[in-house]
Amino acid sequence: MLPIANLARTSFRLAVSRLASNLRNGLPSTAMARCAACGLGLIAAALFGSVASATAPAPAVASISPTSGPAAGGTTVVIAGGSFRTATAVHFGAVNATSFVIDSNEQITAVAPAGTGTVDVTVSNPGGTSITSPADRFTYTASAPTVTSISPGSGPSAGGTSVTVTGTGFTGASAVKFGATNAASFTVDSATSITAVSPAGSGTVDIAVTTAAGTSATSAADRFSFAVATTEIALISSQNPSSFGQSVTFTAKVTAPSDTPAGTVTFSDNGSPIGTAALAAGTATFSIATLTIGSHTITASFAGNGSFNASTSAALAQSVGVPADSVKLRALQIDLTKVVAQNSGQAISGAIDGAISEGFNDGGSFMTPSGAGMRFNFAADPENDAAQADAGNRSGYASDRNSSASGRSGGNSRIDNAFAAIDRQMPTKAKPKTTRETRDWLFWIDVRGSGIDRWSSPTSPAVGTSGSSIYGNQLNALVGLTYKAAPNLLIGAVAGYETFNYTAQDINGKLTGDGWTAGTYLGWMIAPALRYDAAVTYSQIGYNGVAGTAQGNFNGDRWMFATGLTGSYKVSNLLIEPSGRLYTLWEHENAYVDTLGTLQTARDFVTGRASGGAKLSYPLATTDGAMLAPYLGVYGDYYFSRDDAAALGVSGIPVNPTLVLEGWSARVTGGLNARLAGGTMLGLGAEYGGLGGTARIWTFSARARVPFN
Repeated sequence: MLPIANLARTSFRLAVSRLASNLRNGLPSTAMARCAACGLGLIAAALFGSVASATAPAPAVASISPTSGPAAGGTTVVIAGGSFRTATAVHFGAVNATSFVIDSNEQITAVAPAGTGTVDVTVSNPGGTSITSPADRFTYTASAPTVTSISPGSGPSAGGTSVTVTGTGFTGASAVKFGATNAASFTVDSATSITAVSPAGSGTVDIAVTTAAGTSATSAADRFSFAVATTEIALISSQNPSSFGQSVTFTAKVTAPSDTPAGTVTFSDNGSPIGTAALAAGTATFSIATLTIGSHTITASFAGNGSFNASTSAALAQSVGVPADSVKLRALQIDLTKVVAQNSGQAISGAIDGAISEGFNDGGSFMTPSGAGMRFNFAADPENDAAQADAGNRSGYASDRNSSASGRSGGNSRIDNAFAAIDRQMPTKAKPKTTRETRDWLFWIDVRGSGIDRWSSPTSPAVGTSGSSIYGNQLNALVGLTYKAAPNLLIGAVAGYETFNYTAQDINGKLTGDGWTAGTYLGWMIAPALRYDAAVTYSQIGYNGVAGTAQGNFNGDRWMFATGLTGSYKVSNLLIEPSGRLYTLWEHENAYVDTLGTLQTARDFVTGRASGGAKLSYPLATTDGAMLAPYLGVYGDYYFSRDDAAALGVSGIPVNPTLVLEGWSARVTGGLNARLAGGTMLGLGAEYGGLGGTARIWTFSARARVPFN
């Protein structure tokens, strides 16, 4: 405050002195007033000017961070000090900062402009500019250029190749060198690109760029090769097409107009390297056994050296196919899964047909043949003596029965009831009318063994046939429950299990597996001598296929629909059953990869059989203690199928089945039931189909029945 007071006193004295002088000179009062006002104004100006100067001192810079940055500018610098609140400018040397922000009275954040050397960072406000000191010095650093790529990477030894050099820090470049030799000429296109013309040279050299900041470091990215000769590559394969897993050797021969190239060759598949090999006498070989199935574009590339240009061969299309055993596995699948389905369809539809027949026969026989199957009917086991419920009314009949049939056991056994049709031939007395309890439920079991034996197959038109190649067997066991909903309507449920084992000898193949079945059925008695039946079942099958070295597991989901009409007529004691039947099976099999790495695609097929014919049965009485009941059937069949398995995996290889279940053929069935004196029943039956075709399908049955109370 002392300078302010002194200034005020000085101003005041000056004003008073002027006023006294005016008075001595006799100035008018108005002039005197103006002088007084002027003096007071000077006093006020001095006072307030000094106050303003005292409230806005010049800023001071205590430190900066960082203290250096690139010459291109852009460095963010934090300035610490004081009196920054009213800062109006920040300078790096004589150049304004690119921008600055007042963070507080003690800190400013500024962005350095472009510059060179070492400069002072100063801050200005209305009170002045900060005094420079070592604490505010900022140094601009220059970066050496870098080369990140060149194009092209080679050229003739005579030079003259225009090379584009890409990198950073090229502004002001003073030299471009190919090794130790200056470029023939160069142009700085931008800070990141230079176009240089190669000088004469040999071998492989580094391209370096020099600026005031230094020279670029060498790296693999800046190498340029001088070649004295062009080269060509011829590429061949040892096996084309080849199979998956088979070793294939590729040979690349590199030639030049003179001398023999040396170095390495890189082999690529669709542009991706798969291996390298050194040249020996201009030839490189490479072997690989892991090429995937499909088409491959193989190339061989020579890297070149100081004497030879780099080169790449023409593309070689290498085809890798499915292994032969994978193809055989597919053929096995196509051939034999339809056989399994056909035999299952025959067994299931036949068992259901028998169950419906027994259901409309009020329980039927305890065990009877159906086609060539074995069927147990537990609902057909009547009470030990149906007459016991009405013993008083039927005792006379039982006595007559015993006396008229000497050697036969007394009373009504289950054998007599189950073979009532056979008993029609035995001489008996007229017996009183009896009442048999109607049974609404029928439980049954049907067991069938079947198989195929391919006796012959066509080899070519009008040439002949070859021997058996496909054979095997299959077992279908089914259980069912039938309910008589009305006198002319039956409904039922069926469940079953199947297992199979087939061999395809020509392809060293075997198909095994098993599965389960569930479904429902109905029967409708349209007229006393004509019935209709229908059934729907679902099966899930697990397959295991082996063909040579290829093996695969897959599942099948199978649906079957069966329907038919059956008549029943008697001529004397001969029973005639004409019928027309149809079953259709649809199966989906999932995709899988076999043990040789081949994709076996998903597959769907439809197969089935339509048939028509008649069965004859005639009971024979041999002795009082034994009965024989032979039967015989003849049918005409038409097999049909459709399969979408046209190609294997991604290879597009067609697979043609060798076994075709299509077209017309004939089928015969026959068998014999024997009832022994003690009531035990034994039965044998068989069916032989495919007559007139190339595949023979047979079914067998062994039947036995033991009465129980």
